[in-house]
Amino acid sequence: MSSERQLDNTNTPWWGEHLHRYEEAVRLFSGKKLKVLDIACGSGFGSNFLVQAGNTVFGGDLSEETISDCKNKFKHSQLSFEQMDGTALPYPDIFFDAVISFETIEHTTDYQKMLNEFKRVVKKEGLVILSTPNFLVNSPHGVIINPYHTQEWKYEEVLAILNNTFSDVKLLGQKYSRYSNKPQVKYKIGRIIERLLYTKGIRKLPIVFQDRIMKMIIGEPMYPLSCDYSFTEDINEIKACKTFFAICKP
Repeated sequence: MSSERQLDNTNTPWWGEHLHRYEEAVRLFSGKKLKVLDIACGSGFGSNFLVQAGNTVFGGDLSEETISDCKNKFKHSQLSFEQMDGTALPYPDIFFDAVISFETIEHTTDYQKMLNEFKRVVKKEGLVILSTPNFLVNSPHGVIINPYHTQEWKYEEVLAILNNTFSDVKLLGQKYSRYSNKPQVKYKIGRIIERLLYTKGIRKLPIVFQDRIMKMIIGEPMYPLSCDYSFTEDINEIKACKTFFAICKP
């Protein structure tokens, strides 16, 4: 499995969308305090977020160095981190209430074996919640751009893989919605300026300067917050989203 981990750094273009996924997972728990596996936990920020919501969390990652960093950074009686391979999980059958794995299955050609492991360790009434990039959006020229990805899928492909593994699958699209349903002139201007600031050359401007501009226009920083994302169930919108978000029952 290749390495591509979201750092524990809120000031990046990707922080908001990563956090949004964990927020949705907690919402899906409906206030219940669950035993959760966060596999491919990376920097551990998501595992820590889940435990702060009252859950008992097991964070797992293939990298020994990453797990060591997580153990040093996050201390909680209901949170543990262990090095592990998602294709051979060191847990008995039906052990977890939920398994979370965001932006993981595209990193290994053994993705089916990994999905089978997720299904094996989750309870019959539990949830497997995962995300993976949309091939058509992330690799629009038909060739995978991200060097860490061994494969990516189209909507129909990922849905078929998940339906062949799990008894019930709900596939959503995670979309950037900072400007959705906001007709005010300031948001129209903000969208234009944001696109300009992301263009080659201009995007090298110090982020402090970019933040100042965006906050003057729309009152938000340059990089999106978790509230700037939403989920859609509309198939046409899902196919246009950068990321697929799946809620699966074993």
